[in-house]
Amino acid sequence: MDKIKGKTLVGITGGIGSGKSEVCSHLAQRGFKVISADLLAKELYNKDKKLAAALVKRFGKDIINFKGKISLAKMRELIFSNKKNYFDTNKIVHPVVIKHLAQIIKKCKENLIIVESAILFESSFDKYLDYVVMVYSNKQNRIKRIMRRDGASRKDVEKIMKYQMDERKKIEKADFVIINNKSLDGLSREIELFIKILKVLKK
Repeated sequence: MDKIKGKTLVGITGGIGSGKSEVCSHLAQRGFKVISADLLAKELYNKDKKLAAALVKRFGKDIINFKGKISLAKMRELIFSNKKNYFDTNKIVHPVVIKHLAQIIKKCKENLIIVESAILFESSFDKYLDYVVMVYSNKQNRIKRIMRRDGASRKDVEKIMKYQMDERKKIEKADFVIINNKSLDGLSREIELFIKILKVLKK
């Protein structure tokens, strides 16, 4: 994928529980075109037969559920069980997701498109973007949100966090930072400020 002429691409990222999906939901409601790379990846696990075959070749038939589809729960368990699994999965999945993203973006009538991705920097997708936004929230807030949202244990959340890039490094690499450490009202104010920037970029 190369940079797409006539399109301004804005990536939104952040660690697990940072609130990036909440930010993207607000932006979509305000009329901006938002594409979730994470949701696309989940769809491709079962829609792209070559991707599914590559994952089965790497991890074995145990990742297939009774419907003959890849079990996302099983894959999640394997991905975060060790670093080799994590990196091998990313090596298989990232190129496929980026290829499909490019196809979707080219078909979009909008000239400004927002792409949400939890592992935007880790996948090197940032090199295709014009701007990157980091949604930041401190570790304790993020842990509490995920425990409340998913019913996960603190240990499980911290395990996933270990595999994600350090928040400080993401902030250094980002063009803009949205702080989400307070209330939803506080986040809404941050988003409104960012929307003013997006409107300028959109012109």
